[in-house]
Amino acid sequence: MKENNRHTFIIVAYKKSPYLEECILSLQKQTIKSKIIISTSTPSPFLSKLAEKYHIPLIINNCADGIGSDWSFAYSNCTTKYLTLAHQDDLYLPKYTESCLCAADRQDSDNLITFTDYSELIKGRSVNSGLIFFIKKIILSVFLLKKSIKSLFGKKTILSFGNPISCPSVMYNKEHIGSFEFSKNFLCSLDWDTWLRLSSMDGSFIYVRKKLMVHRIHKDSEAFLQTKNKIRKAEDELIFKRLWPASIAKLFASMYYIASKSGRLN
Repeated sequence: MKENNRHTFIIVAYKKSPYLEECILSLQKQTIKSKIIISTSTPSPFLSKLAEKYHIPLIINNCADGIGSDWSFAYSNCTTKYLTLAHQDDLYLPKYTESCLCAADRQDSDNLITFTDYSELIKGRSVNSGLIFFIKKIILSVFLLKKSIKSLFGKKTILSFGNPISCPSVMYNKEHIGSFEFSKNFLCSLDWDTWLRLSSMDGSFIYVRKKLMVHRIHKDSEAFLQTKNKIRKAEDELIFKRLWPASIAKLFASMYYIASKSGRLN
């Protein structure tokens, strides 16, 4: 395994996830070794034991104020150029780090984020198709012409019809982005808000067209609970209203909500 000092995985852990150990193992199996850190605002013996077992630093956010606060704390504690905020329930395929770093090196040096394609894991079954996947594929079809998008218009365009970027797959270029605070106003659409804010900065978005991470959906996952409780729909509508007239925003939010539920757990 090759080693690098350019990239860090920070696992943003919450309470006691039964899938956290699987996530850790997937990070340790990368073809290029990165620094791994566990960050939490809910410390527990469970997290301490896992951190000790795998010799991973455990950092505690004592000023917990929601997901945005947790992400900001993790981001601020990264000392490498590149950073991935890993989700505790998810899995990263062995070539995730290698592919992202290679893409970032080949494309613009002032890249902001590099992200990959993904699949979902639902009830032990890998899911790669469905309405939400189809919509995201259409939105990201612009990357068939180029592997990175640098213009403000281009970045805003791919974010105007929904959020096609899988949050756990994103590798941030902290050296170019600089200090950054994630919004505390969102529970579900926090990532979409982040991409929109970053799109206004100079620099490119890079897309790696490979399924390099697996997003787990289960009945206790935030993605499922937020969709079930319609938090996603309300927050998506707020984002759409920043991009479209209110009537169109409401329509798009409803369509996106239906697509997000399609094929998911019931």
